[in-house]
Amino acid sequence: MLYLLVALSFLSVALVVERSLVLRRSRKYLFALEVEMLGFSDRERKPVGDLEGCHECRLLTSLERAARETEAEDASGQLLSSQVQGAVAAYRRYLDRFTPVLGTLGNNAPFIGLLGTVIGVIVAFNQLSIEMDGGASSVMGGISEALVATAAGIAVAIPCVVFYNYFARLSEGYAERFEVLAWTKVKRHTDIS
Repeated sequence: MLYLLVALSFLSVALVVERSLVLRRSRKYLFALEVEMLGFSDRERKPVGDLEGCHECRLLTSLERAARETEAEDASGQLLSSQVQGAVAAYRRYLDRFTPVLGTLGNNAPFIGLLGTVIGVIVAFNQLSIEMDGGASSVMGGISEALVATAAGIAVAIPCVVFYNYFARLSEGYAERFEVLAWTKVKRHTDIS
């Protein structure tokens, strides 16, 4: 069980690094788009010259194209609203990719550690039944080794839960900002044409 927990800890570190990079890049592109589309400007936001690889830009471009293609048949604006909500949902999926894995690790790592502890206690008592002359010291040594699995499970779970909550909060805020940008993009298109 300890080997499994070590592997899960490496997996969680890799996921945290990957999500951190994605959310940092999204933040940079959202700032650049807000400056460009909404006129936001402050000293902390440095202009981003190159928007190549900008997932947000691709979503906004495809949303504008879809709005342009369906403009004639959408008198009530319901189709436009559903297109915006679809783009926002696609952006949320992009931001939340792999985040549920962190939540699952945070919820289940203590149980994996507990399973390791139970197995270790069973082995310790089995050793006691085979070697009666070792006494309590052999059982206590086995139990103390078994408890390491519970500690390892908790050590994996706590950072996973913390980062899961942090990433979920960031993703929600970014999705709200993206929704404002999406409506701005669509409204500009409908106002101009």
